[in-house]
Amino acid sequence: MTNAIRAGRRKFYDDEHFSGGIERSGFFTISEADFLVEYGDTLNGLSSGSMQPETLVESEFVACMQSGIMSNSYEVKLWRKYLKAIHSVTHRASASSSRKEQKYSLESYDEA
Repeated sequence: MTNAIRAGRRKFYDDEHFSGGIERSGFFTISEADFLVEYGDTLNGLSSGSMQPETLVESEFVACMQSGIMSNSYEVKLWRKYLKAIHSVTHRASASSSRKEQKYSLESYDEA
């Protein structure tokens, strides 16, 4: 598959939403994750408006993202899947707990 979208200026890992990596998130196939890592920086820039489209495919991507129209474009479908994934991630692992800590005494355990 030839790709008319330029590769990102840097690899796209999105550690803010996928601290374990896009590849290990469970939301994407291996090929989708590889595509996002390679082209995600460009897709993010085009989607947010911080980059201007340079090709016809990029222009169509921007038009679809802004208007919300359906598209058969792999880039549009994958970026919408990515947006859905980052909005559905609600549980974040943390070293601190908001629950009240329970205290246990070693005396309550029977010795073997």
